[in-house]
Amino acid sequence: MTHPPSPRRTMLANAWAQMFLVIAIVVLANMWSSRSFVRMDLTADKLHSLDLATRGLMTRLERPMTAKVYFTDDLQAPYNNHKQILVDTLDELAAYSQGLLDIQVADPTGRKELTAEARAFGIDPIQYRYRSASLKEMKQVHMGVALIYGDRQEVLPAVTQLATLEYDLARAIKNLVSDPEPTVIGWATGHGEPDIATAKGPLERIRERIVENHSLGVVPLGGPDLIPDEIDALMLVGPQEPYGQRALYQIDQFLMRGGSLAIFPSNVRPNMRAMRPQNVIHGLEPLLAHYGVTLNHDLIIDRVHNGELPVPVKQGRFTVQVRVNYPLIPRATELHGDSIVVKDLDSMLFPFASSLDLVEPLPPEIQATVLAASHPDSSRLKGIRTLDPSAFQVHAPGEEVGSWPMLMSLSGEWTSFFADKDIPAPPGGEAEDAATKLRRGAPARLIVSGSADFVANNVPFVLNLADWMVADDALVGIRSKVVNLPALEPLDEGTTGLVKLANLLGGTLLLILFGLARFALRRRTAFRELQPTAQATP
Repeated sequence: MTHPPSPRRTMLANAWAQMFLVIAIVVLANMWSSRSFVRMDLTADKLHSLDLATRGLMTRLERPMTAKVYFTDDLQAPYNNHKQILVDTLDELAAYSQGLLDIQVADPTGRKELTAEARAFGIDPIQYRYRSASLKEMKQVHMGVALIYGDRQEVLPAVTQLATLEYDLARAIKNLVSDPEPTVIGWATGHGEPDIATAKGPLERIRERIVENHSLGVVPLGGPDLIPDEIDALMLVGPQEPYGQRALYQIDQFLMRGGSLAIFPSNVRPNMRAMRPQNVIHGLEPLLAHYGVTLNHDLIIDRVHNGELPVPVKQGRFTVQVRVNYPLIPRATELHGDSIVVKDLDSMLFPFASSLDLVEPLPPEIQATVLAASHPDSSRLKGIRTLDPSAFQVHAPGEEVGSWPMLMSLSGEWTSFFADKDIPAPPGGEAEDAATKLRRGAPARLIVSGSADFVANNVPFVLNLADWMVADDALVGIRSKVVNLPALEPLDEGTTGLVKLANLLGGTLLLILFGLARFALRRRTAFRELQPTAQATP
């Protein structure tokens, strides 16, 4: 007669089996994780995950790459977390490098050999203001990283901005692992446009960032020569004088040969001293209409979704500048989410913008996309005579309410604006032979906006645009991922009142409800405790 196993033996066998299973799972999990890995990013736009293009660059490594980080420890705000974020990003890159990226971190402060080594890579110390409870002093600190790949080197001399860190690293890695063809972006001059070579402020930032990846050339229009063949993209920003036929012919032939063209004219130049608009005649309307875009002679007004402008206000005997929400600086939040140029941008400002319309019907070989439009509550108005913000408190007769295109992109193959016209001769010279004229164009890209000040107010977009115009889509996607934090939408008066009421009374009501629920629960418990006593009483 066989006896059933004792419960003690059964429990012991189960415990040993569970222990061996746990050990086997841990071993198998470690073996699997050594060959693959999973990362989770719970942010809405995956801002803390490397872009697919960045990961693709790391898979192109054919030999070891070294990242030498020279960073001073224990910096104060706003640089207190820069070193950690830089190292974390490099760790992410190393995870996709198949073991080919080696990261070396050192603090050169007070160490002559490391300081000389950093300087040899082009990483010089920068001035840093150190503050404590009893001391304020200037120190020299290091905040750079050098990437070495064979006999090539790329350096980020000072990592002071985290918003474009992944883009800066990806750009450097791309330069190391590939031999990109040089690209040249042209800036049109000769008709009152701002001089990009000497500009300060936002245009200076645009110039400095563009030349990191491309060459930037000044292109005078209206002269005897056509736009040079080495110019891959051309920007026309804010002309203040009319383009003659010769300049229009140069622009047209540039587009016909497949060049990328960005046109940002303004129909109005604001005179903030007199608070009056001044009309600008640039002569681009017929050319744009031929390409499929109507540039209207109006201004877009948005009384809710707008930017700020310093306005002169008299206070006694003095005039001071006061920043006010300005209806003639509409803020576009209706962005085309599928376009890589505006992907992940939250909003854009369009100061003194004229609306755009598409010429219907467009030729079938031309594709058009509205990249940015004003808010549906905005309006457009012709014949504005004053820039005083108080004049726009109420709707004026003739205002058309709706969402109006402010930025468009077109691509395809155009016919020349001068296909059936004579070639305009340059001043004091002769026109080219008619046989040299391009009547039918190669595939090209065209960007149009009705605001010249749009460029200086939207630097991230312009940098994206520069890469996109020369077909560097990968860098565009990386850069735009971390440009702006989402803006808060203003609430209407009714919603604002409800929110204020909830803030004032919400906490009190919750406490009252909690007290009532607690009181009811205690009464119910007491009633249940009294029931047996009542039943036991004779």
